[in-house]
Amino acid sequence: MILVTVLIVLPWVAALWLSAQKQSGQYFAMSIALLELLLALIQRFAPGASGTLGHALHIPYLGSLWTLHAGPLGSTLALLCALLIPVSLAFAWRLPEFRALASAVLVMSGALFGIFFAQNVLMFYIFYEILALAGAFMILRSGHKSRAAALQFLLYTFVGSLLFLVALVVVYVLHGQQTGIYNFSILQLADTRITGGLGIWLFLGMVAGLAVKMPLFPLHSWAGSGYGNAAPAGSVFLSGAAVTAGAYGLIHFAIPMLPQAALEFAPVGIILGAIGTLYGAFLALNAANLRLFAAWASVSHMNLVALGLFALQTQAIHGSVFLLIAHGVVSAGLFGVVSIMESRGLTGEWSGLGGLFRRAPRLGAWMLFFFLAGMGLPGMANFPGEFLSLAGAFRVLPWAAGLATLGILAGVVYFLRAYERIMLGPLNGTLPDNLVDLQQGEWLLFWVLGLLTLWLGLDPQIILAHLGTLLSIHSGDVIAGGGHGL
Repeated sequence: MILVTVLIVLPWVAALWLSAQKQSGQYFAMSIALLELLLALIQRFAPGASGTLGHALHIPYLGSLWTLHAGPLGSTLALLCALLIPVSLAFAWRLPEFRALASAVLVMSGALFGIFFAQNVLMFYIFYEILALAGAFMILRSGHKSRAAALQFLLYTFVGSLLFLVALVVVYVLHGQQTGIYNFSILQLADTRITGGLGIWLFLGMVAGLAVKMPLFPLHSWAGSGYGNAAPAGSVFLSGAAVTAGAYGLIHFAIPMLPQAALEFAPVGIILGAIGTLYGAFLALNAANLRLFAAWASVSHMNLVALGLFALQTQAIHGSVFLLIAHGVVSAGLFGVVSIMESRGLTGEWSGLGGLFRRAPRLGAWMLFFFLAGMGLPGMANFPGEFLSLAGAFRVLPWAAGLATLGILAGVVYFLRAYERIMLGPLNGTLPDNLVDLQQGEWLLFWVLGLLTLWLGLDPQIILAHLGTLLSIHSGDVIAGGGHGL
């Protein structure tokens, strides 16, 4: 329990100290980030570091708020989050707003660790709100520093979170009336009997609060302005780590609490995921600049994650969880490329790009690598998750899976078209003559992300072999009883 508590609290203490300093604090923030990564590795792989870790802050009628449980899925996503902290800070190293961005990343990471290890649903909700506030702060204080984008992000997430809270309270009250036990523990609430149409309305409220973070169509509109206005180094963390909170909430909390409603909602969720996959692909194809291109590509892939989750079929949900992890790595590479380009004075507008490979061949090579990974090229991280998600969804709702497949095929088009506009063709006359190619530290960052991308793609069993234990046992019961052709 102490280890996980430190994982959660240490980033917040560090962010508080960092915000009080006048210096940028790069080395301090990076030291904390690397320490968090080390702690997350210990938590994930140390013997006896799983299961319920302890209880604290017991409040009558609420239960033990600080109930920490280390499951394999939560620990794995926490490790992904911990990896992306130093990666995000490294890409932001030379930004003038480094201190504000690092503070936001550290606060978000602490909230994410709390989300992944919380067993009390009310505590999960509190961490979830902290994540939203820190995300809005990042959008407001980095990149274009857009108040409108930060406000839109807050409105979407807070309205959705309010619906989640209302649904949660109703489940809590019903459980208390049925058992006489008023407790926000997921182990208690998962036993609540909810019949009739009420269950589907409660599940819709929970989906609204959780899917907005992924973001699932049609709750995706904040992503364009959010990712498009935040510093790309911040979007590395926002798109790679923060979005996992919504998917984890669905797997670990919403589906276990309302399993029958989840089954009834499944066809709608699959259709929304399919539409979002295709729609996000068309938005990426018509993106006005490179930031928006990376944003909509991320949205398209996260809707495919949602499609696999809502299919509630073993193959699909395994692929969805795998793609969720792979997306975190690949998305970090995509936004990392954008961050490197902007650090060279390139705005990312298509009109200012073209022929860049002649000036920066190493950057061009790594951009091609992550674009190929984003396309789902076999042997790279996205392919196993995409294939399994679509294959499983085909067994449940074939035409919707076919629609999502069109989105994946469109991804090949928009990635190749973007690469041609950026790197190939005649040299753009507006490119600076003294443009610097990748330097040693940047090269190392891409090697780390690149090797992880290849590892996941070439040896997917490192994740897939353990997905039976990665998934919540309650979600497993839903899948087993779903009649989805296991």
